[in-house]
Amino acid sequence: MSSCFALVSFLLIGPAVFAHDGHAHDHQDVGSDDETNQTFTAVLLESAADNSFTIDEKTYTWKHRSDLGVQSEAMTKAAIPGLHNNADEDPETGEVVTVVAKHGLVTLSEDLKEWKLIENQDPYFAKRMNAHGTDCFKLDGKVLWAFASTNTNEVVVAQRGEILGKLKKPQGDEFDNEVVNKYYLDGGKFTPCDVVWLPEAQSLIVVTGYTPGDYVLTAKFVDGNWQWIGAAWGGKTNLGGPFQTAHGVEVDNIDGKETVIIASREHGRIYGFDESGKGVSIPGSNEQKFIALPKGSTPCNVSLTDSLTSDAAFLPLLNALPSTNKVAPVLVMVDGISVGNLIPASFDGLQYMHHVHGFRTVTRDGKLFGIALSWPNGWENKNGKRNDGQTAVFEAVEVSAN
Repeated sequence: MSSCFALVSFLLIGPAVFAHDGHAHDHQDVGSDDETNQTFTAVLLESAADNSFTIDEKTYTWKHRSDLGVQSEAMTKAAIPGLHNNADEDPETGEVVTVVAKHGLVTLSEDLKEWKLIENQDPYFAKRMNAHGTDCFKLDGKVLWAFASTNTNEVVVAQRGEILGKLKKPQGDEFDNEVVNKYYLDGGKFTPCDVVWLPEAQSLIVVTGYTPGDYVLTAKFVDGNWQWIGAAWGGKTNLGGPFQTAHGVEVDNIDGKETVIIASREHGRIYGFDESGKGVSIPGSNEQKFIALPKGSTPCNVSLTDSLTSDAAFLPLLNALPSTNKVAPVLVMVDGISVGNLIPASFDGLQYMHHVHGFRTVTRDGKLFGIALSWPNGWENKNGKRNDGQTAVFEAVEVSAN
């Protein structure tokens, strides 16, 4: 199996070990999960605090690069109370892209040194919208940026600072699935959590986990306009669907086939589908075609890289695990096993990065870097447990063998 997606096939332990440590999210709309006989699996991190991982018998340690990812005072001020984001890399310029609510469309330069506002950008970016999900892709020779905004309930497609289109709430007659059509026809809520471009299918795939519907939707560029059309699938588990907050979406190639990877946050599952919504087995999945993470784990997104000798996946969690000292990790996985982790809050100066909402890997001159974006939990802040929305850049440094 050829795949950039390499997730865990973990050792089984009792689910009670992984009690959820009191996390609240302003947007979640979670149904009950009545699958009491579900098999849960556990991430076993032998040295959770050392921020390292091992691939192809080479060990790397994460180094916080405080000289990179410099933010302006205005960006920092906007991010601390409300960074609810993910980021992606422009395939041509190498810039890392996101939108900070009430600040604007920003890019981290190709050398990763500094975040800057895009010049002459549409003023809409500096209003209320955010980039809860971000994807950069090529279409007809042009690089486009797509943002799933949970603040404004829309998907915004742009060419740098110029907005080309917005995908608003579906009307209820666009999709091949009549159940999904009826949901929107009856006035169902629409909040896009993430977006990804499928280059072979020539489609945008959007997940909507913050809604009672919890559907996956398809959009295409037709006759010069972005519009909802084609496949739609999903639904919450208590209504017969597979999801419990479909929060992150990515695309991978598995056995030569374009595969949609979805992180279903609230019950800690990772799914694979084809572009029509048919379930696809991914490395480490069970007979139901999903990977079950420890009960209580809340995976936000999946970042894939093949920059090292073996393909690797990086899975940011919104919550802590028992071995991560009450702050969230990013799990590093290769070929079905956990090979290490990154815990941003364990580094000096980053102690308030309690929840890892976004994580993007990039390579520069053969070196791997990770950009982490944390989310501030207002419930914790109100109760005196400070946590901030911040960005931080980390370098994976190979440890010399003794």
